Amino acid sequence: MPASANYAASQCRCGDRAPPSLGLVIAGLGRSVHSIDVPRRIVLLGATGYTGRLVADALVRNKARPVLAGRSSQNLAALGVQLGKGLDTAVVDVRHPETLIELLEADDVLVSTVGPFEALGRPVIEAAVQCRATYLDSCSEPAVLRSVYEEVAPEAEAAGVVLVPGCGFEFVVGNLAAWLALESAGNLATGVEVGYFVTGHARSTSSVGARASAGAAALAPHFTWPIAVGALEHLAIPRMLPAIREVSVYMGGPKSERVARAGAQLVGAAARLPGVPAMVRWVSGLPRSKDGPDETERASVSGFVTATAHDAAGRELRTVRLGRVNPYTFTGNFLAWAAMRAARDGIAGAGAVGPVEAFGLRALVEGCVAAGVKAAI
Repeated sequence: MPASANYAASQCRCGDRAPPSLGLVIAGLGRSVHSIDVPRRIVLLGATGYTGRLVADALVRNKARPVLAGRSSQNLAALGVQLGKGLDTAVVDVRHPETLIELLEADDVLVSTVGPFEALGRPVIEAAVQCRATYLDSCSEPAVLRSVYEEVAPEAEAAGVVLVPGCGFEFVVGNLAAWLALESAGNLATGVEVGYFVTGHARSTSSVGARASAGAAALAPHFTWPIAVGALEHLAIPRMLPAIREVSVYMGGPKSERVARAGAQLVGAAARLPGVPAMVRWVSGLPRSKDGPDETERASVSGFVTATAHDAAGRELRTVRLGRVNPYTFTGNFLAWAAMRAARDGIAGAGAVGPVEAFGLRALVEGCVAAGVKAAI
């Protein structure tokens, strides 16, 4: 599928000149999420889940007062006591969307960490559109991201509602790295390759929700070019840079990029074998002794991202590498930063937008640095 197919192509580009060195940009920014006064209400859905608790903690650390929403009043009350801030809580079951619609108000900022998004995400997004609330989430499931852009976005745009899905380590850091590489490469660039890598014992430190989402994502049909996995980059980058015709995204561990690319092909092929989808769903649902890694375990796992811009002949023009940061820690911190910024300043535009379009390139650098990303170019 061509990179720019079916997407409204804005002619916006941040300029043909190379941007300042990211190291210089980072040097001028703070290293923590800045506390701010937020005039709009932040509603955190899935607050008692693993990712939700990370977001809630980051919000409260920075003096925001989110409404904690989830299915269990007992768990919500316990979280409120743990955070020690007397926060408002609301019982919401996404299987009964009316409970969320009753809670939301126009101009709220809704942050959803309720997964798997394939099963639970659509009613939440539709409620946000109906109530005219700005929407952010931690989704990393390719098929869901595509459905937001292709199916929900037109209605959101007509209602003047902004949707910013995929605000986690995947795929915010890759979008930022890709943009920095493309901007530095200038007009010669026609494509970009993005690689996500995790080092450490990542397999033993995944949350229940992440395993369920990963199972759904592995079985969903991807919408990518050969050797690539489905990602937000395919949707967000061509929307603003229509001259970019090739976007590839791949995943890997501490092995080489070549292994990561080969692995993407093998996973896609294996998912089509008889019995594999059912097995993956079963594995995703296996119980764990705890919901996710603690702070010490998170410290043992780090992720980094590379992005390489190339020209029409395949020549490499510019490579940017961002890291290292624990993906869970980044996701909690970045969603908090994004929610506070949206509550304070709003997000221009409407419909489904990527992180660069939502916040602007420099602000996104600031948000990623605040969430823990470091640069090594």
